[in-house]
Amino acid sequence: MSLLALRPALIPDIPRTADRPATDTSLPPTYDAPEYSVRAPYLLTTSVHEPRRAVSWPAHAHPEHELLWTDRGVVTMLAAGRQWTVTPGIGLWIPAGVEHEGATRDNTEARATYFAPANWNRPWHEPVAVRVIPAARELLLHIKRARMTTEQRLRAQQVCVDMLELTHSAQLDVPVPKDTRIALLVEMVLHDPADDRSLEQWASLLNMTARTLTRIFTAEIALSFAQWRRLVRMRAAIGELADGSSVKSVAYRVGYSTTSAFVTAFRKTVGCTPGELAGQL
Repeated sequence: MSLLALRPALIPDIPRTADRPATDTSLPPTYDAPEYSVRAPYLLTTSVHEPRRAVSWPAHAHPEHELLWTDRGVVTMLAAGRQWTVTPGIGLWIPAGVEHEGATRDNTEARATYFAPANWNRPWHEPVAVRVIPAARELLLHIKRARMTTEQRLRAQQVCVDMLELTHSAQLDVPVPKDTRIALLVEMVLHDPADDRSLEQWASLLNMTARTLTRIFTAEIALSFAQWRRLVRMRAAIGELADGSSVKSVAYRVGYSTTSAFVTAFRKTVGCTPGELAGQL
């Protein structure tokens, strides 16, 4: 099943002006990606999405850079051939023109901040994980809601830009292999991360040797099958934790027979325990 096989609703970008109301929760029946631009002389503008139910965005691109971030909940995005998990504190930078698609969980408070390319000078030319500290999140929303002079707004926007930084502590981007010989495996594991078939069992199902399967993964994404499946499982676990599931039940749902094994794998991959992350979601 593909990432957007089910699309309960679609949210377009909110027209971006300095005094736009802080929240737009409309859910139109169709999606039309309009052409927007950050109004000169401003550096950025933020859209706020707070639907009560899960929504998804079909593949589209923007003429501006986009930083997708959340104050609550999880967003899963597909960009540049990788699946990314956006959680509070860890946003996804999507350069102008890069096609992307994604979906939220229920009750997710998602934000999209757009940056004028002409005023951006950092070499973030590919999708990357960006740390969005609480102060930056609060200031971005304050700028959106407050009435300011042009000079005040520009100063505040520059402070927001200065606070953004790349992060590698919670990288949960999952590369998606494109080799058609393993398409069935990729689709099935993404759909059911708890599938516990071994490398040899998958090779048999795909009518190839385990060595060939290993070579395909190494050549495609520079990861072993086990490493890739662990990333898929941790990304799925974050979504389950955001829904309020217990650590024990999440461990079982993503394929771990014991909670301790799940916690160990989660800490190693994400950089914190499931309980610590759940407290932020």
